Amino acid sequence: MPYTEQQIRGLAINFLRFHYKLRPRYLGSDGTRITDRPHYYQGVLIDARLAYQRPDRSYFTATVEATSLDRQHEILYQTNYWRIGVHALVWTLVTAALITWLGSWVPEWNLFRLFGLPTAYLVLASLLVALFLAISTGLSRLKRYRYIYAVDQFKRFYADAQWVAYDTAIFAADSWRTRRRYRELERQCVKYGFGLLAVEADKVVRNVMSPSQVDQFAGSRIKLPRWLARAEVVTTPPPTQTALQPVRRARPQVLRKLGRRAVLLRARGRRAYRSLFPSGMRRRPGYYTLGAWVLVLGVPALVGLGWGVYRQAAYSPVAEEGGRGAGPDLAMLETGRTPAPPLEIEEGEYRRRDDSFTLTELSINVPEGGLIAEADIADTDSLRRYRLDADGVATVDYACLPLYTLGEPVFILLFGRYASFGAAREWALELNRLYQSPVTVAAGDCVEAPGTTDYLLYIDGPTREEGAANLMARQFQRRSGLEVEIVEIR
Repeated sequence: MPYTEQQIRGLAINFLRFHYKLRPRYLGSDGTRITDRPHYYQGVLIDARLAYQRPDRSYFTATVEATSLDRQHEILYQTNYWRIGVHALVWTLVTAALITWLGSWVPEWNLFRLFGLPTAYLVLASLLVALFLAISTGLSRLKRYRYIYAVDQFKRFYADAQWVAYDTAIFAADSWRTRRRYRELERQCVKYGFGLLAVEADKVVRNVMSPSQVDQFAGSRIKLPRWLARAEVVTTPPPTQTALQPVRRARPQVLRKLGRRAVLLRARGRRAYRSLFPSGMRRRPGYYTLGAWVLVLGVPALVGLGWGVYRQAAYSPVAEEGGRGAGPDLAMLETGRTPAPPLEIEEGEYRRRDDSFTLTELSINVPEGGLIAEADIADTDSLRRYRLDADGVATVDYACLPLYTLGEPVFILLFGRYASFGAAREWALELNRLYQSPVTVAAGDCVEAPGTTDYLLYIDGPTREEGAANLMARQFQRRSGLEVEIVEIR
């Protein structure tokens, strides 16, 4: 017949009475103090405890966690999926942030370049899900996520000896699952220094392992107060003569109030956090406890993931000045101020006179007085062609051979059409003065079909080769930055 939890409690306490019977005690104490009923201390349930006063007047306290067959879930481990989920989420964010950060700097890894919109968002979501599943599967294989209720209660507070007493009927079934659960209980008790008591048939209590004498938690747990261990009536020893000690100054009342207020706020925050979970799960000590590193690492990882996605989404296949899609850095190449020296002409090559162009300070080519003024031209109405060479020397023709009457097609670099000779001549003078370009102002019927009344302004002279016209157009555009039109005259 299985034992009840109260029976296991009494048998375990009776065993501990004889186990600690021969331990030295303070002569003035009233013996061993036993409590065999469950009681709470700071939210932790203590099934039973034993205490006595040692020769140095300090109290030795031993606590018992009793587990019967109907409450076997208290010592059978279960996987802490809550902690696995949170930890897997944090490491997923960290990994995804690194991937998106690298993808924002390495174009070959950019998801938006590889898949485009909106497929990139679907790929990113699938990547997050795959990372989460892979990491959570790996973490579930670790033993550190195996949660045992009785062990985690003992981890909340400190006692000199902590015992787990269980009914052997819990592990009576000879199966692989039962053996694995028992090995996990033994492993955690050895790891944290807790004792094991097996309650067998005929009320026999067997000591499986004794508690460790070393504090495995290095004093990081809360300690049971003295009033919880000592008897209600304690024989007070006679006072001894001691030297007078200087009175220490107490803390200001404001600091005491702030300390109490901080403790109260912390308790309220913890209570509000635990209220988010189902009532049946709130009594699991340590089940929902998370380390501070979760926030310290998770929040920056979330921000980094958002930054990486934003940087990747800004990818554009069109090169933009200052953007990631722009061309390579050309700082090591020649610039306008520091041009590279011209290459030597190799055998079989030739160099045009205007191939190499250097910027020079804009200056007046020929004094204004050296040019032919419009007033010096006898008859502007009968003027057919007005030409300025590179040195600013003007040539005036009152008769012309129309270009459209030539047998072969010719090409001109047309700069513009003007209604009067005066407007065309002003532009011709400016172009010649600023860029030293040969320019020609010709009547429309000297270039195109008869009957044209406009005046045409074109750069240099007509040429029969289209390649030569293209070369002259590029050279003029490079010097001046102005656009010209190549017109074919047939």
